[in-house]
Amino acid sequence: MKKTNLLASLAIAALLVGAPAIIQLPLTTSIAQAQEARVSFSVFFEDLRPHGTWVKHSKYKYVFCPKVDAKWRPYTNGRWLFIKDRGWYFDSREPFAWAVYHYGRWVDDDRIGWCWVPGNHWAPAWVSWRRSNDHIGWAPLPPENDGFQININVTVGEPPEDDWVFVPVRSFLEPDLRVTVIIADRDPEIFRRTEFVGPVIIQNNVVINNVIDIDFIQQQTNQQVTVVEAQSTTDPAAVTADPAAGTIQVFAPTVDEPKEEEAPPEAVEPEQAAEQLGQPAEGEPPAEEAAPAEGEAAPADAAPATPATECPEGQQLVDGKCVPAGEEPAADKPAAEQPAAEQPAAEQPATEQPAAGQPAQPAEPEAAPADQAPAAEPAAPAEESVTCPEGQQLVEGKCVPIEGEQAPAAEAPAAEEPAAQQPAEEAAPADEQAAPAEEAAPTDQAPPCPEGQQLVNGKCVPIEGEAAPAQ
Repeated sequence: MKKTNLLASLAIAALLVGAPAIIQLPLTTSIAQAQEARVSFSVFFEDLRPHGTWVKHSKYKYVFCPKVDAKWRPYTNGRWLFIKDRGWYFDSREPFAWAVYHYGRWVDDDRIGWCWVPGNHWAPAWVSWRRSNDHIGWAPLPPENDGFQININVTVGEPPEDDWVFVPVRSFLEPDLRVTVIIADRDPEIFRRTEFVGPVIIQNNVVINNVIDIDFIQQQTNQQVTVVEAQSTTDPAAVTADPAAGTIQVFAPTVDEPKEEEAPPEAVEPEQAAEQLGQPAEGEPPAEEAAPAEGEAAPADAAPATPATECPEGQQLVDGKCVPAGEEPAADKPAAEQPAAEQPAAEQPATEQPAAGQPAQPAEPEAAPADQAPAAEPAAPAEESVTCPEGQQLVEGKCVPIEGEQAPAAEAPAAEEPAAQQPAEEAAPADEQAAPAEEAAPTDQAPPCPEGQQLVNGKCVPIEGEAAPAQ
């Protein structure tokens, strides 16, 4: 019996010695431990889809283009934190940051802008660095090879000048670098004043980003840099960063290499990608704004066509009415108004010769300066219909012979002077030729007296004043 118990005890002891110790792991683990955990490459395809567009690419198979402003650059919307043993970590609240700043590489495509090429190795940030005493700059590392980036090595040279962004050294630790970041192509002088200090470093298959010395930053900023511990999670939604707590949560598991046929559920051609990303939409509003401009021009073009009336041959349209074509001088008279205005004294007698102004009565507001006094006389509307024969004048609504010693006889040539000075009024005789056609109207109202007589109280009497009683 004792022998049996002894054998049983020995068997239990052997089992205890051969069994591994069971350790309860925390929900989040260190980066080294997390890289023992593995996730599928498809995590990128599924979780990034709501935040941008997957695009088919002839060189890199599939790239992810985030929905961002046209002026956006990678590694600008966030801040730099320092992780113990790993160096400078780029922390961002952008919904795609957990993947695109710590796996894969970036390419600036001429057609679709900045897009991310997926990779399966984690880094605090995949960047190169430049530095001077005044500025620090960084640029995203370009792809190492065609297709997905499953190679951890960094063999590419310095990124192009246009890919770099800079901040003053004193602003390197700012919580929001967008406030101070300077794009290299907008200030090339900063690029020339800095020197290239290299990309991230690969040590024992681990990416370390400490090319920018932490002591240099502390000296230049007069700030103590908080060195944080990083704990990894396999849930992108669990990523947080609180340097004050001394620990940050990062997504840093090992990502399985993609299968040959692995691809995003939905991917578009580069031609369609620009529309989905909204970049052409910025150009569309100007196009829509141009349409109303054309619509505005249309009423302007239609405005001249509003008077639908067409006048018969020999007539013209004035203020929406057809008048004899002889009225063209009335439109020309504004050109002769200036000389007329220089001789206001000679204009008043012109009221006694309304022949040139009568037909233009509808356009009288415009021709008023040319007709001058008729427009000013209240009785003009009643008298303008009466036209006296040649050699007579209108007195108190009646035609009487023109006396040689009266001023109007001397003033008549004065009214002709502007016509002689300005050829534009040469058409005035056309009005005078048209006037006889209207002479019938005044003959009914006041019969003309024979030559050498004048009309007084409705009777023809000799021009000499003393002969009036004899008649």
